[in-house]
Amino acid sequence: MRAVLTPSTKEAGREARSKPRPARSDGRRAPASCTLLAGGDIAISRARARGALGRLAPLFREAGVAFANLELPLSRRGRPAPEKILLRGAPEMDEALAEAGFGALAFANNHALDYGEEAFFETIALMAARSIPLVGAGEDLAGARRPVVLERGGLRVGLLAYSSVLPRGFAAGAHSPGVAPLRALTSYRTWRDLAEYPGTPPEIRTWADPGDLRAMARDIRTLRRRADVLIVNHHWGTSMVHEVRDFQREIARAAVDAGADLVLGGHPHVLQGVEFYQEKPIVYSMGNLVFDFDISFFTEATHQTFLFGCALAKGAARDPYLIPCAAGVRKPPALLSPRSGEGREILRLMERLNKPFGTKMKFEGGRARLMPPK
Repeated sequence: MRAVLTPSTKEAGREARSKPRPARSDGRRAPASCTLLAGGDIAISRARARGALGRLAPLFREAGVAFANLELPLSRRGRPAPEKILLRGAPEMDEALAEAGFGALAFANNHALDYGEEAFFETIALMAARSIPLVGAGEDLAGARRPVVLERGGLRVGLLAYSSVLPRGFAAGAHSPGVAPLRALTSYRTWRDLAEYPGTPPEIRTWADPGDLRAMARDIRTLRRRADVLIVNHHWGTSMVHEVRDFQREIARAAVDAGADLVLGGHPHVLQGVEFYQEKPIVYSMGNLVFDFDISFFTEATHQTFLFGCALAKGAARDPYLIPCAAGVRKPPALLSPRSGEGREILRLMERLNKPFGTKMKFEGGRARLMPPK
């Protein structure tokens, strides 16, 4: 029998995360704040859901807002989409997500409709029954662009999600279900005399669809009026590439210019750097948090991941940090030491990936604090 959260259990969880703000010594209320802990892509499909997040689950439960990207539908229904890599998990996998206490999950990605509308809508309903709203996907374009607002620690935390990775038919339309699209365009240009340098790779240029970019900015400005702190999640980039593409930076900066306080990203399956823009953190890729599928082009780099944490306050994501982890592949993800072994390797990689952005890191206990350029 599947474990189901009762209404009283769900209410208790919400109350624990929305406690009244303590009074300061001068009798005034402390400023509204809460913590955020975010992870990368979750593609879960295993025999047992309970304990799937391992030692990470208590960390997520302790956070004011726990967030990640759900990379697949949870359903046994539907028909497979043609000519693509397919991901799907059993509905029982929702127990793992509930056990970890996720406050919301992004569902704007290139696998949400792998098994068609039936599996897509079952997943949305399943998560709603667990009081875990999905953002970035819906019954039509308006629904896919609809934000989630969570009340935590006296704050209204607004969430939006978009995907630039769009198999045919996955983008929501005016009257059709799907994910919130933020399309990217690509061009290739030869830059050398190919008679002298045959086989030279072309220069790759990418940019965001201007109409989609304007629509995202409108969504953010609208949500800004009713959210104290605003987080935007993007499914973007190039699979298996550590390099941040131009369109990712364009989208991230446009999001911050419109009013986002934090930008989180995923999809490449490997890590990408962290940038500060107007003092707002942009986390380009957190990699795979849980990925229970054999993909032919995956390497050891797809096992490298981290948790991103920060303190949320009105108009700010403060004191950001990383906790290095090993991705869960048919077993729970593992916490790693930032000072030795695999954990140190991950942070050395992040130091290299952060260098073009001038982002600094400093070890503090079991985490690496992120600092903007001076």
